Amino acid sequence: MPAHARRHHLAASNRHDAWDILPDISAPTLVVHGSDDQLNPTANAHLLTERIPNARLHLIHGARHAYFEEFRTQASPLVLDFLTTAYQP
Repeated sequence: MPAHARRHHLAASNRHDAWDILPDISAPTLVVHGSDDQLNPTANAHLLTERIPNARLHLIHGARHAYFEEFRTQASPLVLDFLTTAYQP
């Protein structure tokens, strides 16, 4: 990620606060998080899962913040399975 994009991402992240509206989420929700994420503490994944109704949590053990790249072979099938089973009529 270029330096300017990283700065903008960090600025947006620092100002983002959706805590109060998390209980309003009604869509099926899967929280995926790396167990070794040093940028965003793993405890936050548990907080999100508890705050969003019926959310499911999946920790990818050994993964860091970029789990979707580092553990692509685990993360991609996990998300695809959730999307295909969560939206069954």
